[in-house]
Amino acid sequence: MHLARGTILAAFISGCATTGPAPKVIYDTPELLVRLEPAQTCANGTGGTPFSHPIQLSGQQIRTLLGALLAREKVGLLHSFVQAPGTPRLFDDATLERLTTPIQQAFAQVTPEDAVVFLLAVSASDARSTVTSGALSIRGEVLSIALFNFRHPVRTILSDVGATDHLSDVRETLRYVRQSPCVSIGEQDFALFFEEPHYQTQTRSGSLVRYPERTLSIAYQGFLATHADMIRGERDILGSPANTASNRADLQAIADLKRRIAELERRNQALTDRTPSHPSTDAASKTLTPATDTAPPSPADTQTRLMEIMKSLETRVSELERRIGQDSPR
Repeated sequence: MHLARGTILAAFISGCATTGPAPKVIYDTPELLVRLEPAQTCANGTGGTPFSHPIQLSGQQIRTLLGALLAREKVGLLHSFVQAPGTPRLFDDATLERLTTPIQQAFAQVTPEDAVVFLLAVSASDARSTVTSGALSIRGEVLSIALFNFRHPVRTILSDVGATDHLSDVRETLRYVRQSPCVSIGEQDFALFFEEPHYQTQTRSGSLVRYPERTLSIAYQGFLATHADMIRGERDILGSPANTASNRADLQAIADLKRRIAELERRNQALTDRTPSHPSTDAASKTLTPATDTAPPSPADTQTRLMEIMKSLETRVSELERRIGQDSPR
């Protein structure tokens, strides 16, 4: 009986997956799938201008963009679009390591009619996994991100679907979601955010027929330009022979500090525009001067350079927080 049910379900799933052109697979392992899908399937590609694909982005640019994505379970309708402090990142460091290169390769190969699709599967038990899937596309200066599944539990064994064999049961299997990563399966209630929301190009609001809280439109070129010094510094350090696990942890700390500085600089500038100029505040509003030396550090100097950068960044964060704390009541 179980064998017959599994055969029927496999035939059903395969039939659902062969209704259009075969997607182009970029990377495929049990834990990670990256491929190119027709835009109308995953990224609202019908009726609009073609995507600006293919796109050449560096690995560090991809990592910086993906590392700025946040996601969490929703807490009531009113909080669907509120980026609460402490919202966790969508991808941890280990996931970014695996995801960056395949996404970079996908953007270099994707056509104007296709979107870049990814699926991550994490084993939870012998018969269960959790899946996260989404699509990325670019039009002009805007990167669009849609998240379809967020750490949602699925069955990994077809015979474990159950006696009812309802369509909802069939869809909540790993095999089905790998075939159709742009389909939201089961009951899910989550929201997607960008770490620096002022780069979002659209204001999201509630809807009964779609899920705007699961999509983002990002002015990615402006975001990358703001973070160019950080990306360049990461590339130099990562290319150094002294690239150890400790250095990578330091690098993440530097990235977090620089993001904090970028936010504080904007708030500082807003305060400066509203208040008279004073010598002390002029000195406080000066940004850190980026290093002009673009040569990769030697192994002996890497750790020292990292610590110096972090110390400077921490000092700047303290200066900005002190200034904002003094001026904000005005």
